[in-house]
Amino acid sequence: MNTTIKKAFVTITAVSCLACGASLAAAQPLEIVPISAPINGEIIPISAPINGEIVPISASDYVIAHQNKLAPVRVYGQAPSIEEKRITLENNNENAEFPSIVLNIGENTRILNAVDGLPMKLEDIRENETLYAYAGPAMTKSLPPIAGAELILAGIPADFAVPTYAEIESVEKGEDGSVVLKTNQDVDFTITTDTTLIPFLTKNIITVDHLRPGSKVLVWSQAVTEDGKQAADAGTANKVVAFPYEYAGYVEAGLEGLSVNGEALELTEDEAPYAADGHLMLPLRKLAEALGYEIKWNAETSGIEVVNGNNVLYSLTARGSEVTTGDGETRELFATSVVKDGVTFLTADDLIALNGVKIVK
Repeated sequence: MNTTIKKAFVTITAVSCLACGASLAAAQPLEIVPISAPINGEIIPISAPINGEIVPISASDYVIAHQNKLAPVRVYGQAPSIEEKRITLENNNENAEFPSIVLNIGENTRILNAVDGLPMKLEDIRENETLYAYAGPAMTKSLPPIAGAELILAGIPADFAVPTYAEIESVEKGEDGSVVLKTNQDVDFTITTDTTLIPFLTKNIITVDHLRPGSKVLVWSQAVTEDGKQAADAGTANKVVAFPYEYAGYVEAGLEGLSVNGEALELTEDEAPYAADGHLMLPLRKLAEALGYEIKWNAETSGIEVVNGNNVLYSLTARGSEVTTGDGETRELFATSVVKDGVTFLTADDLIALNGVKIVK
């Protein structure tokens, strides 16, 4: 990992922590660093001490920490050691700081054939086979470092253009019928009438309308370099495998308004988003109901339950600082909930995490 990447990660982490305070994840003692995080050209604000506190010089009214979430990092190389739940990979990434990486294989790790995208078993991988893997953006400081593998591509023929695994950040539809997928891997893909769209392990028929922010896809594209890497410009997708949608929906939020799954919500003046203490505050009921959930209010205890069918997703107390999830876990909110003119507000980060939605930039 080069020095620029390290500095970018440290700055992003600092901005997120300043904006969002102590979260459940931040409270964990594990010290982690990124394997190699792609820089997307965004300018990271320089920070300077003000009255003893370090704050961004060019800070906006608020920061949504979830928007700074790093994408899985692609690593590739030969696998000299394959064990029951881990693979040692000789890292051939030219920007990598370490010559090898240990990939932990978890329950949610997908191992796929790079040619057809079908599942493979760990025992199908041969020793010293060349693999492409997408690992979590953080790894331990051990030698060799250890990272969790989200997806592994195997069975790669010689001189084969390896597909790209990515999460869709936005979908842009042109007046000429073109569709461009912008992804978290810093590469765009153009969908044409010749693009083959395939749902992962089902016989359902999907169209471009099924590809939305938060969709995870495996894309075979024409825009590749000789070593199989994705080129920087937009590529025409030959084939796309779409994985099951993992979010409850996608949300675009700002001081100008709030939309859920691409539909702008009608907000009263009392429900309008606002910024406070570096957080974007959003109306709880309006967002939850737009996702199809029900709000139950207990006037005696000032208790709020967000319910999906017969299941309580989470509950909290108005003006409280804690939330209890459906499985009984209690944790602190990013910031205390606020009640203004009868409307309960939570931070955007709390609502994103509690409702399991994708935030759209």
